[in-house]
Amino acid sequence: MRITSHKANQFFSLVLKILVVLAAVSFIWYRVTKDESMDFERFVDILDRYRIFSFTNIVILVLFSIANWYFEILKWQTLSGHVRENSFTRSMRESLASFTAAIFTPSRIGEYGAKCLYYVRAEWRKVIFLNFLGNTAQLFATYFFGIAGLLFLITSVDLALPVFNIILVSGLLFAPFILYFVMKKFRIRLKGYSIQRLEESFHKVSEEIRWKTLIFASIRFIIFTHQFYFLLLQFQVDVSYPLLIAAVFSTYILASIIPTMIIFDAFIKGGFAVWIFGLLQVPQIIVLTIVLTVWILNFGLPGLAGSYYVLRYKKAKHAIT
Repeated sequence: MRITSHKANQFFSLVLKILVVLAAVSFIWYRVTKDESMDFERFVDILDRYRIFSFTNIVILVLFSIANWYFEILKWQTLSGHVRENSFTRSMRESLASFTAAIFTPSRIGEYGAKCLYYVRAEWRKVIFLNFLGNTAQLFATYFFGIAGLLFLITSVDLALPVFNIILVSGLLFAPFILYFVMKKFRIRLKGYSIQRLEESFHKVSEEIRWKTLIFASIRFIIFTHQFYFLLLQFQVDVSYPLLIAAVFSTYILASIIPTMIIFDAFIKGGFAVWIFGLLQVPQIIVLTIVLTVWILNFGLPGLAGSYYVLRYKKAKHAIT
């Protein structure tokens, strides 16, 4: 009876893994080929016209993406070290597999559950908090650079909506503090944690881990925003570096405000990017092409890579005591 039960569990585990992978691959394919704002054939034609497919450009773009994910994995290796010693290879497995599982879940909720599966049940609360801490550090880096970019952009470009700009920047500056106050005042829980509990858990993590996490998150932000900037240069956008990078920073902070599924990230980011780069007279088609290219490199391909680890997942092997 126990043998039959074990085989049934293995079968259902295999079916679940296949379903997760098929769903992830389907979502990625849909995102790339069915984008309403960008016909796929036209997308490829534009990339070819600007020689984005040249060997040099492909190598540079891939190196940007590898560096981006290297620091994401390094960030998780650092955080998970609070629970157990984690090798870079194991951290890569956990990061990519959980990313694939999170592709079709709102605000990457699936990432929390997927990472827990690599740890014993007694450590799940710690793992959930550490993943939350990593995402919060990334959001903090986005806010820090994004607000600086917005301020520079607003003071450098003559915009026709001064009142709206003031409200927008003020809202971004104070939103985290207002949210913190409201959650603490009314004891609102975030992913099962109250603010008081989050503060206690935060202080239990060593200062070295917290600083390393923030540094790696900041390096990641600089890498993927400059990948965007590199593509702007390849598309022959003739605007000064400070204005372009400020526009890229602004795009990322505005896109981060709206919680969404990874699969719709390019759509949300594309909408903000078209508006912001329109202020710098950058053609809409160029902006949308860059946004989709960056999505494929940093979300689509890693999602496919993570499918390999999802299929190879074995609880007995990875849930180390």
